[in-house]
Amino acid sequence: MRTLLLTLITCLSVLPAHAKYGGGSGTAQDPYQIATAGDLIALGETPEDYDKHFILTADIDLDPNLPGRKVFDKAVIAPDMDPAKWDFQGTQFTGVFDGDGHTISNLQIKGGSHVGLFGCVASRAEVKDLSVADFDITASSVYVGGLLGYQSYANVTRCCSTGVVSGRSYVGGLVGCNANGRISQCYSTCVVSGGEHVGGLAGFNSGALALCYSTGAVSATNTVGRPPYAGGGGLVGINGGSITTCYSAGVLTGSGSVGGGLVGYNGYYASVNQCFWDTQTSGQIWSGGGTGKTTAEMQTAKTFLDAGWDFVGETANGTEDIWWILEGKDYPRLWWEAAKK
Repeated sequence: MRTLLLTLITCLSVLPAHAKYGGGSGTAQDPYQIATAGDLIALGETPEDYDKHFILTADIDLDPNLPGRKVFDKAVIAPDMDPAKWDFQGTQFTGVFDGDGHTISNLQIKGGSHVGLFGCVASRAEVKDLSVADFDITASSVYVGGLLGYQSYANVTRCCSTGVVSGRSYVGGLVGCNANGRISQCYSTCVVSGGEHVGGLAGFNSGALALCYSTGAVSATNTVGRPPYAGGGGLVGINGGSITTCYSAGVLTGSGSVGGGLVGYNGYYASVNQCFWDTQTSGQIWSGGGTGKTTAEMQTAKTFLDAGWDFVGETANGTEDIWWILEGKDYPRLWWEAAKK
């Protein structure tokens, strides 16, 4: 009997622990696997894991009409727990979320502040290779984006957003506010609306934004009595950092002082280099930065090659093959988009 008991204890001691999420251990070498809507929601409800590594292993549909889903009243991950206060109240996401080329779709949020798939991402965190599609996000307050409401000293790479997003201020199709972070090789086709600091890709940027574009419609309603730069821009509402090798091509409308075709307002120490906007589709001949071009010029490779953009099939501007274009039919697109299809 004693021998049998010892054998059972030995067997139990070597059994694997119950898997968390879809598997993994949360390290860089063995990230937690997010495979279902349940896994994603569980992540959002587990702030003690916000500093871990995650990888999306399948597309996830968050349609609230499906079992186990809902209309969220705050960000899914790293939400603001007290929207009545201006500053973020909650646990920031400081880990790594690798979308691995997958899509999270049909997210619906009706919330307050710091609203998006992620509410607040900070401290060298990374979100990469992720698409958020067909979402409907409405916020009554500030820092609203399809992917991120607010990010500080974090990195967003090869991400995209399609859907509808609206808020009061600091509203962007991808990111509401990029504070000293880096956004690279990303795009947005969102319909974006808000009061102040509204942009097709980012509402506010004080970090680095490179190799990005926006083609969605932007509507900004400037508060009476505010300066002209309180409106919006086709790519960024207010820029206090750097924007390099980007473009916008969406319509820009609103009341009061709307803003600019590419950038609504460019700060004194800010910079905009090798960037363009479509003066015809945007309806704007002015911008806080960038160069305005006609639609025909925006759909011609030479416009961008002359500015040093790195296209597939040429080596004069580099060999990273960032952009490609169907001349005369479309604007430049990121090469990873084609590789994904």
